[in-house]
Amino acid sequence: MPQPPLPPPTKVHTQVDYIHCLVPDLQEITACSFYWGKMDRYEAERLLDNKPEGTFLLRDSAQEEHLFSVSFRKYGRSLHARIEHYQHRFSFDSHDPAVFAAPTVTGLIEHYKDPACVMFFEPMLTAPLARSQPFTLQQLARAVIVSHTT
Repeated sequence: MPQPPLPPPTKVHTQVDYIHCLVPDLQEITACSFYWGKMDRYEAERLLDNKPEGTFLLRDSAQEEHLFSVSFRKYGRSLHARIEHYQHRFSFDSHDPAVFAAPTVTGLIEHYKDPACVMFFEPMLTAPLARSQPFTLQQLARAVIVSHTT
């Protein structure tokens, strides 16, 4: 008896196709004044130059395996930390169970706004740097659509 034909190959999905699974609070993130969207570390450093300790911004990560990075001022210079996603939790070190993890990116940021919660090696996010330009309608619509599909 002949075997039925195999179905056609399916499209390989990208991170963007599943972003609603990874970032349940994308609409909240987009609404945050400190979220700047697409930006490399050098632009972030330029914006943070000469700002006080604790000044920070959230941006899209340049690394494919991470969605977001936080750029911040600490120890008199600009530093960067990738936000990791593991088992539906966001943290700055998903492999260390002692490091704080939150179910949302905004929850993670809120935790690190309290200097009492910050260890010497962790980001101190006490002074958000507000973006100077609004997002495009396409970016805002994407965030709304994603928020309704989670």
